[in-house]
Amino acid sequence: MNRFADKTGAGAVDVIVIGAGHSGLAMSHCLTERGVEHLVLERGSVANSWRHERWDSLRLLTPNWQARLPGQAYDGPDPDGYMTMPELIRFLDRYAGRTAAPVYTDTRVTAVRPAATALKRTAVIGGHGPSSSPPVPPTARVFRPVRRPFLRRSHS
Repeated sequence: MNRFADKTGAGAVDVIVIGAGHSGLAMSHCLTERGVEHLVLERGSVANSWRHERWDSLRLLTPNWQARLPGQAYDGPDPDGYMTMPELIRFLDRYAGRTAAPVYTDTRVTAVRPAATALKRTAVIGGHGPSSSPPVPPTARVFRPVRRPFLRRSHS
């Protein structure tokens, strides 16, 4: 039985987003806005790296007023302060819930390859953020390359 079929009806989706941190959740929001069927696969829980791979005393290096994701900005009492790790986790949890991101937790992605399975559509997006450099898997050459950017950058 396909564990993703309940979200997508037939089980086929247009995009798989890997990771439910800042980048993956923001991409999910943008895909939802555009009506693109997708799933977000996360090896642990939302904000997993923040929960389990950071020091407890860590704070963001940017002031809270700069903490924003598509459709959500910081709305707390201290815009000039710096979020603690637990505050950031709550910020991301709230965002995932508010946007109804289709996140499948405890789903580790160990390989991506074309196959005759229910997950055989067009795109896979690694939501790794700017501070991670995931390797491009050798199997990437079998997928059709994207020739134009999906999202335009705003220079306002």
